[in-house]
Amino acid sequence: MGFFSKLLGKEDEGDKALREAMQMIWKIIDDEKFQNTLLGDDMEALLKNTPAIDERPDGEGAFGLDERNPIPVNGAIGELSYLSRLETSNGERMMFHRIGAINMIDVFEAVTYSGSGWYLFFVDLYHPRRSRKAPPGFRIASEPRQFSGFHNYCYNFPYDFADAKQASPEMLRLAYIPFGNVMPQIEKKAFARPMSHKAKLDIVKSKMSSRSDM
Repeated sequence: MGFFSKLLGKEDEGDKALREAMQMIWKIIDDEKFQNTLLGDDMEALLKNTPAIDERPDGEGAFGLDERNPIPVNGAIGELSYLSRLETSNGERMMFHRIGAINMIDVFEAVTYSGSGWYLFFVDLYHPRRSRKAPPGFRIASEPRQFSGFHNYCYNFPYDFADAKQASPEMLRLAYIPFGNVMPQIEKKAFARPMSHKAKLDIVKSKMSSRSDM
């Protein structure tokens, strides 16, 4: 009925509700100013007084891949938005979760949908907008993307993706990718951390001032 009402130039209540829901999802996913309003008054005020930058001028090491040169973003939702748009140079998307922090720098573990690539990203969430720059070997998708990761720790990452999505706040749940995007690989048990990644993970965990898995 809604489809035909659009053809006739009218909008029924179902059409209106769907349109408003889609607008809200888009704002959660991509509207940085709206994202900042969801962080609370104190955090929003803090972000307004920090620089909008693509890379910190004092950064050292590989951008986003070294805790000394973290990715500037706008709060926890900005972290989800940025990392969900990040993809490998050959176009693979990633799932991710926050594993803790090194002082004020958040640390995320990520894996490609295929399970072929495992990474660690370092993110500075105290900025008014997301960086427009990608770490070396990655690129940022030109279009907004539904969320594909979490700000909390996933104990059986990424096999507990469905449980983590279900546990997310209801408003955020709508902004996540459908289960069907990742469930085939999860059901195939396609994800196993390589030894080199485990070694790097252990080194990073030893530096953390807080860990989400404790």
